[in-house]
Amino acid sequence: MARTVDLSVPRWVRVAVVFFLLGGVFVTGTAALLDIAAEGLGLAENAYVPSLALAVFAYLVGCAVWFSRVSDAEGDSVWSAIPESQYAGRHAESGGIARKEQEDAIRDLRDGEE
Repeated sequence: MARTVDLSVPRWVRVAVVFFLLGGVFVTGTAALLDIAAEGLGLAENAYVPSLALAVFAYLVGCAVWFSRVSDAEGDSVWSAIPESQYAGRHAESGGIARKEQEDAIRDLRDGEE
């Protein structure tokens, strides 16, 4: 009898790791570049802390904008970020065909009510 072991990592763990890794790279890199620019222009002697605060703020704003673009009005779907014309093409294997059929059925029901 063969036994299988599920070693998959939950999605939220993967999202958190990517969020912190990419965020760390973006924040530290941006803060360092802003500090170098401020010192090079003679604006401040040690501008790393304000640069770090600005970089954190920019990263959080970027994440908020991204989140608002990929979630629809109910906040439960990323399909709003994919054009409807790509449902049967590029995204057919990831559920695009079913999504298109569902949206067409909902559209037909709404048209039938009117």
